[in-house]
Amino acid sequence: MTLTQLFAATGAPGSFWASPSNVNGVLWLAIGLAGIGFSLVLAKAVKRFNGLVWALLGVGIAICAYGIWRLAS
Repeated sequence: MTLTQLFAATGAPGSFWASPSNVNGVLWLAIGLAGIGFSLVLAKAVKRFNGLVWALLGVGIAICAYGIWRLAS
């Protein structure tokens, strides 16, 4: 059983968590926010925005956008 189905199984019928699409969207959004946070912490650690930090920030934003898209569908 996938993680999405496990979360959906705990929700009451008709609730937000009953839809696997919503659960999947929240998980992708959380992963994207973690990526954005990691890139900002890495930028502070190296004291500048280098190419790696920009790449991680872009990927985090793209993953967040995908999570929001999954929530909207």
